[in-house]
Amino acid sequence: MNHSTTWKQELTTGWQLLLAATLGCGMGSAGIVFYSFGLFVMPLQEAFHWSRGDVTSTMFYGSFGLVLTAPPMGLLVDRVGARPVVLIAIPCLSLMLFLIARFNGTLQAFYGLFFLTMVLGTGTTSILYSRVVAGHFDAMRGLALGITLVGPGTAALVMPPVMQSLIATHGWRVGFLVLAGLVVVPWFFVLRWLEAPPVATAKPEPVGPGRLAAFATRTFWILVLGFGAAAVACSALLVHMVPMLRDAGFEGMAAARIASLIGCGVIVGRIGIGWLIDRLFAPYVAAVVFLITATGCAMLATFGMSMAPLSAILIGFSFGAEVDLIAYLTSRYFGFRHYGFLFATVYAFFWVGASLGPLVAGRLYDHYGNYHIALGLVVALLIFAAAAAASLPRFLMSRSPEMMFTAEL
Repeated sequence: MNHSTTWKQELTTGWQLLLAATLGCGMGSAGIVFYSFGLFVMPLQEAFHWSRGDVTSTMFYGSFGLVLTAPPMGLLVDRVGARPVVLIAIPCLSLMLFLIARFNGTLQAFYGLFFLTMVLGTGTTSILYSRVVAGHFDAMRGLALGITLVGPGTAALVMPPVMQSLIATHGWRVGFLVLAGLVVVPWFFVLRWLEAPPVATAKPEPVGPGRLAAFATRTFWILVLGFGAAAVACSALLVHMVPMLRDAGFEGMAAARIASLIGCGVIVGRIGIGWLIDRLFAPYVAAVVFLITATGCAMLATFGMSMAPLSAILIGFSFGAEVDLIAYLTSRYFGFRHYGFLFATVYAFFWVGASLGPLVAGRLYDHYGNYHIALGLVVALLIFAAAAAASLPRFLMSRSPEMMFTAEL
């Protein structure tokens, strides 16, 4: 069986699964909620008289809920599968967004509500969808994961102008109500298609090491630290891009359109990187992506908001590649025996970084009155992430049933 035949068989039996996973990822808590939140920052400031740092800190508390829930969720997926978990999580996330739309209380209560939203929404993230997709696809695994994660990229492209128009016309509460309705859409596709039949001729995947053995490896912690650093950098600018542009004099819709270019970068990054890592050594691809993004952010810091469109695309390109790469590298280094738990753990640390980025950038803005220091920190973190990715070892696990694993990874 040649590689081309395997690719065709995987896609023939798995395209419906891929569609359900793509829609689910795009309309999950890490899709439309995260990519839309920057548009709510200034309306929430005006409505409740909170500082910008106060509002953007919401993502820290929300992500803290995801971080706490992710590893247990990964264990649950390893044992019962993704589909039943997603079918329960989607309506729970919708309910929480409805409650946010009705919120009228203190800042601490808002943090608590967002915390619960992300706890209940963890079952709508790529922890579940990537497990099913990576388990079905082998020859085109990188591209399949990239397609799955195009869902959030599409949300990042479409949601800013749409939500900006809704918020400007009807207020931030209607914005959250619309999000509550959108997250329900994938439920029917998940019910019908999320579990596709396996490829009959595909080779069995290596089972991988135990959880503790994986934790003892250098590779695991390079993934945690490298991608965590990149998450801090990219999320800081992702959430603050609209406020940064508004400070520079852009009106709301113009700022939203530039911010939506992040979605273009995410889509191109996830498809392009997915295609590349099926053919080239994935860690080197990651290192190059992070260095290119660092260059774009350095240009933004040096030349100002004239570089914002390019920087937005590069931020999306880098952020878009990260979850795809984490899923791919976890499966290639550690197999599927404990994939759900191991991916969820790295993903949890990734979200620690993603939650710290907006918080740190917001506090630096509150202290200095500008984003100069924050941009310098973003560039430094991306360079560190590139160095970490470049230091990862060659894959010791092949696509054959034999498992080649050593604790020296």
